Amino acid sequence: MKKLLMMTTALLLSVLPMMAQEDKPNVLVEAFANKSNASNVVCNNLRQEIVSALIDTERLTVVDAATLSDMPKDKNDRLVFLNEAGIQYYIEGTLNSVITQKKTSESGGTRTYSYQAEINYTLAVIDTETGVTKSSETYKDSYTIGNTENEAILKAIEYASKRMKRFVDENFKVEAVIKALDEVDKKGVKSCYISIGSNAGITKGQIFEVFSTVEVAGEKIKKKVGELKADEVLSGTLTKCSVKNGGDEIKTCFEGKKVLSVVSRAKKLSPLERLNKTLGM
Repeated sequence: MKKLLMMTTALLLSVLPMMAQEDKPNVLVEAFANKSNASNVVCNNLRQEIVSALIDTERLTVVDAATLSDMPKDKNDRLVFLNEAGIQYYIEGTLNSVITQKKTSESGGTRTYSYQAEINYTLAVIDTETGVTKSSETYKDSYTIGNTENEAILKAIEYASKRMKRFVDENFKVEAVIKALDEVDKKGVKSCYISIGSNAGITKGQIFEVFSTVEVAGEKIKKKVGELKADEVLSGTLTKCSVKNGGDEIKTCFEGKKVLSVVSRAKKLSPLERLNKTLGM
């Protein structure tokens, strides 16, 4: 059975001087604030699970706040310090609450017990250059399982890690251009190559939106013309994509020598996921 453990963060987090890559944002993860009634062990486990998942996305260089010496305590001085260290963003986490409940069920004269745990936490992303909070969102993750409160809490914490792919897609978008068309027929483009790859942590299945610059009322704006899905990452700076939609317009724009930019996005939420997000879960 898993136990709540305090792990050494230096073994878990990547360190900027050793692992920074030019195409990946450098992101510092602060120690999480614990405003709940749960122990700091629970708070640290939540942080470690989230950081492991951020690293697993391969889209960020994750930096441990503990590895940077002499970091100022004043927030403004801290922002300057981090920005000069080449860290573009930092993530603040807060464990707001942990609620557990023992549940009893009876069948055939046999009484069984299970535990439900709900963790409520907030993640905020701050731009170190401007001090502006890019995003701040509160999540609720819950799980009911087995024999102990700790087991239910651990399962809820593990569920938090499943959010991190979307969290990265929503907060750390990457941009590229369509470099070449691949398969084309009379109906339009079926596949193409874009100017981004493993250097930026792109993996198979990543979704991109395609934009063309057009002029409207004397102003240049970006118009969405289609969507792509990464099929094969060929190198650090090249990925082959299939065209999900907009193949005809992509073909017309590309053959008309227009620059087609692509921007990563998260996969669309299912109806249940949309409902949970609305409810703050």
